[in-house]
Amino acid sequence: MGGRDVSGHLLREIVRQLRESGGSGVVAVVLVFVATLLAGTLMAVRSWVVTELLSTDQPATVTVTLPSAAVGNALGEELRASFPSADAVVLTPAEVRDQLASWFPEIAGALAAVPEDGFPSLLIVQLARRDEESLAAWLSQRSGGAPASGSRQWREPLQRALAGALAGGLALIFTLLVGCGIVVLLVVRLMVLAHADEIEIMRLIGAREREIRVPYLVSGATLAGLGSLAGIASLSLLARFSGFSLSAVHLPGDTVLILAVTGPVVGIVGALCGLAALPREP
Repeated sequence: MGGRDVSGHLLREIVRQLRESGGSGVVAVVLVFVATLLAGTLMAVRSWVVTELLSTDQPATVTVTLPSAAVGNALGEELRASFPSADAVVLTPAEVRDQLASWFPEIAGALAAVPEDGFPSLLIVQLARRDEESLAAWLSQRSGGAPASGSRQWREPLQRALAGALAGGLALIFTLLVGCGIVVLLVVRLMVLAHADEIEIMRLIGAREREIRVPYLVSGATLAGLGSLAGIASLSLLARFSGFSLSAVHLPGDTVLILAVTGPVVGIVGALCGLAALPREP
């Protein structure tokens, strides 16, 4: 067989196998599509959380509840002397009310009806995260106020929640990919058994084992690869047309490459297992 004839035969065989995969092939594509979409979403969200919320480059914020703005001014001066790099701002009750109204305009009218003494005075401190624990200890020794909240209080639960979400997501992704491999295995096995006579004839007329096996491997890789490409395309569309203005939510090129390669690799592994049903060459 000439090189062109061999290539034409391989292409026709691959197309035939894809057509014969039918509903099972669609299931394999959908499984990889869902796995790719889920993996990309998890990686994008993790990237944003780590970059925007958990990055050590971001300053820590500590909010102190005060009995009065005067106490806050005195405490702020003392704090700046002990922590020169800290940025401390005192908000009066009226400023706290205005700040809440700007955050929640839908209830601004109700907030305006509340007397000023219904709101506390606040001291808001921003400083390097390495100094947050020292600041908390320093504030605990002062009688003028106590920390109402600090970024450390939510960072640790957020880290645990992120780790749990990643573990659960990866387990689900692994399950979906294994399911795709099993579907490809079954598809290839059934096709091999259905065409056992044709395979014997091909061997008799001099076809090499590579020419017999390669179409099955390519078909398996194509089915899973279509799912990967569909998932990556969906992620790109979501990133472009979503209403979120989170600039840090993106997928690095190496992550996209991994997502693109994973599907075909799973398909090839499944096809290799399915080819175990291929009758041995006499």
